[in-house]
Amino acid sequence: GVVLLPVTILGMFLGGFLIKKFKLHITEMAKFACISFIVAYLLNLLYFSCSCEVLRVAGLTAPYSGLVTKHLSSSKHIYTASCNAECSCKVDQWDPVCGDNGITYTTACFAGCRSSSGTGRNMVFHNCSCVEGQELGLGNSSAVLGQCQRESCAKAFPYFLALQTACAFILALGGTPTYMIMFRSVSPDLKSFAVGIETLGGRVLGGLPAPIYFGALIDKTCLKWGTKGCGRSGSCRVYDTKEFTNVYLGLIAGLRAGCCLLYIVLSVLIVRRFK
Repeated sequence: GVVLLPVTILGMFLGGFLIKKFKLHITEMAKFACISFIVAYLLNLLYFSCSCEVLRVAGLTAPYSGLVTKHLSSSKHIYTASCNAECSCKVDQWDPVCGDNGITYTTACFAGCRSSSGTGRNMVFHNCSCVEGQELGLGNSSAVLGQCQRESCAKAFPYFLALQTACAFILALGGTPTYMIMFRSVSPDLKSFAVGIETLGGRVLGGLPAPIYFGALIDKTCLKWGTKGCGRSGSCRVYDTKEFTNVYLGLIAGLRAGCCLLYIVLSVLIVRRFK
């Protein structure tokens, strides 16, 4: 918000300035808005290159040997390995720790940790048999509270922010011509009604149903759900980030592709009517 809001405001003002500066006709504004939206759509496709790697969670997205695989079953016998079989760990708990081997464990118990030092966020677990590795039995065997950091996410974030800023600016740049087209293409006594219909359509078609179908599709990419005190399903703890990226960005790309087609049709109709 700190970055996008000023950029959006700048784009809207610049769009209005260009209309006034060059005294754009309604047909030129239609072409300007259409081109702006298409360029923003093409930039939007670059979001797919900014995805993160899937969080490596022992027994869920990576085996206890440390080798990365596709996500595994979340049943108890998968979470339990020879290194923690005698610990009687609770599968429903989610208090992740990051091992020195770069793998996240759902709890210190599943990491096979036998002792700890420190308090709060500074707590460190020691003598973690699962962190040592089942095959080698060598290396460090400690873990700290929290999930392991993913380097790919940190590297991709600046590019993602730059793309988002560029898309927001270009969309805002074409937003002002879109409103001007609406004002100039309807009779003066219907302008207020046109604004109301436009706002209503945006809320009914976008604002209200979008959280429902976006949420339903995103939930399908969850690999591990949390559990509330009453035993009901809680919030998602781990997402399949690859599938999440494809579902979320793919849906946005599909919706915006439809908008691009509508913008092209609108531009053609306006050019034919006002040429």
